[in-house]
Amino acid sequence: MKNPIEKEGWELTFSDDFDRPQLNDIYWYPAYRSGRVEYLNRIGAPQRWVDHNAHFVIEDSLLKLRITNDLPFRPEKSHPCVSCVTTSDHRVGATPDQYVVMEKFSQKYGWFEIRCKMPRGEGLMSAFWLHHVDPAKQEYSIDGRMKGLEDGVLEIDIFEQQGRYITDQGSKVDLNVHFTKGCHDLVALPEDLSADFHTWACEWEEGRIRWYLDGRVIKEYTGPTPPEKMFVLIALFQYSGWIGTIDPELVYPKDFEIDYVRVYKRIP
Repeated sequence: MKNPIEKEGWELTFSDDFDRPQLNDIYWYPAYRSGRVEYLNRIGAPQRWVDHNAHFVIEDSLLKLRITNDLPFRPEKSHPCVSCVTTSDHRVGATPDQYVVMEKFSQKYGWFEIRCKMPRGEGLMSAFWLHHVDPAKQEYSIDGRMKGLEDGVLEIDIFEQQGRYITDQGSKVDLNVHFTKGCHDLVALPEDLSADFHTWACEWEEGRIRWYLDGRVIKEYTGPTPPEKMFVLIALFQYSGWIGTIDPELVYPKDFEIDYVRVYKRIP
């Protein structure tokens, strides 16, 4: 059941129920980090994705980020791919220091909520992230370098759910704050996250983050938090790596189904 859109003590700042047949381009970019992808292509740097454009459908008021045998486009179905929507992107000029941010929505602090259902499968990952709007301050540099602890807090993972960790008996989910020494946790849950829709939320304030599943706190972190506003990224990934090896017998399509996304800020 959907939560009421009104939330006592909070003001709604962003909401999409996907109740129209097209993705609302006032809110979303249907691609994964296209600014960085374009720049890496330009300089001939290696990257994981053949095509960064999302494959999705909207039906029955659900956004379904979808992976099929051949979409998103890739040479073989075993090749890495991602279907993603974001609320900010950027374009790089002649050098990495010259870039333009194309922001549609971002916020510092607040309540970030999604109602969704996730797919099972080895080599799949459903993700709901918050990232810095400024691309130079994200967890990868503009030219593709992975950052680390010395770079500070650059990302909040409201969840990273590996499809191999969903069973009839329960699921596991990664809840992270990158980059910190003490907030990278794989949390066990009793729910089969592929069987039904569940409501996830992150309450972010200065020095503290709480994660919620269906209204109950499943993790709390106290420590450094991002110093600037963040944008929303939602994605379904398929690749072989730390999330497992792509199952050659995987039956497609695989859908990460999103009922709604809402963001709130506290009323003073």
